[in-house]
Amino acid sequence: MAKAPDADRQAREYIDRVVESHRKNGYGLRLSKQRYEEAVGRVAASFRDLIDASRGRPTSGV
Repeated sequence: MAKAPDADRQAREYIDRVVESHRKNGYGLRLSKQRYEEAVGRVAASFRDLIDASRGRPTSGV
């Protein structure tokens, strides 16, 4: 069985794709390091909840 993807790594890749997509569409989206890390934390928590739910575990409720 393959190892589950790391939620933090997935979150960083996702946020990087969103920022790049916004730039390509003409929006000057810039995140400070603090805002980027906060966003990574929120997205990673969501990914962890989705992974847990897919395995039938209770989620954190956030």
